[in-house]
Amino acid sequence: MSKNVFFNASKDIICATAEHMNKEDRLTVIAPLAGNASVHAPSRSGKHKGYHRIKCEIWIPEDAIKGEDALTDFGAFMMLSLPKNRVQPHLGGEGADTE
Repeated sequence: MSKNVFFNASKDIICATAEHMNKEDRLTVIAPLAGNASVHAPSRSGKHKGYHRIKCEIWIPEDAIKGEDALTDFGAFMMLSLPKNRVQPHLGGEGADTE
């Protein structure tokens, strides 16, 4: 599992990420979150100790995908919009050195 998180991501980073996903044999899809989403505070123990957890679903119509194993070959990323006053200054949040 990749744990790369980019705070204060510029449009160049977003475009580069989308370009990286856009391979000749792949199709980039933007799909809205569907159903319920839940946010969990960091756990105090276990494998993912110290990480916020966001659980969500993305629904894609079954007639849009062909083959039963197609879902195992998906790659995805989520873009979040967070209030600057909730993000640590060293990650670009409120009070960050913008020079």
